[in-house]
Amino acid sequence: MLAANHYLGLHLDVATPNHQLFEIHRSKISLHHAKADYSYPTIRLPHTFASLVGLPTQIHQTVYDGMLAFLVVVSPKGTSRNASEQRKNDAAGAKTPVLT
Repeated sequence: MLAANHYLGLHLDVATPNHQLFEIHRSKISLHHAKADYSYPTIRLPHTFASLVGLPTQIHQTVYDGMLAFLVVVSPKGTSRNASEQRKNDAAGAKTPVLT
């Protein structure tokens, strides 16, 4: 399950290691109003995933079976894919001499 152990409450029995999609919930996209004249769509997860609140996420847009789809990638607390890539780039840059 790769890094699935980082997430409390994750349904390990339904998470598929071969990267197939598994439907966990069906709902409608609702509209959230943060302030006047500003609204955005909200997608709710089942309450069993409440432990994911506040964790860094990446949302990717794709197409699945000819329909618009979103992949939500949740990182363990305090880490993100972009942050780890940035650290690698910083380390590589520190090792490379700069010619002027």
